[in-house]
Amino acid sequence: MTKEERDLYEKVLSKWGVLDQTFMLIEETSELLNAICKLRRNRVNIDDVVTEIADVKIMLEQMEVMFDVESDVEEEKQRKLNRLKARLEQKNYETVQS
Repeated sequence: MTKEERDLYEKVLSKWGVLDQTFMLIEETSELLNAICKLRRNRVNIDDVVTEIADVKIMLEQMEVMFDVESDVEEEKQRKLNRLKARLEQKNYETVQS
C-alpha cells in the first residue's frame, strides 16, 4: 500500500476507532458473500461483486495498519502463493500420470 493509503487508514482508525472498523470489516465481508451468492442466481451483476471486493480489500488493509503487520501479511501471502503454485504443479503432474 502507498504511504498516502496508510496515512488515510490511520486517520480512519483514529476517527472511528478499532472496534467500529473491525465490525465494518465483518459487515463488508458479509456483503461480499451475499453478492457472490446473488451473482450465482443472476440477482446482481459482476459490478456489484467488484464493488464488494474493493470494500473488503480496503477493510483488510485497514486491519494490516491497525495491527502493524503489512510486511508480515505480504510475506505470508507470498509463502501461501508459493505453496499454491507447488500444489498446482503437483496436481498437474498427478493428472498427467493418471
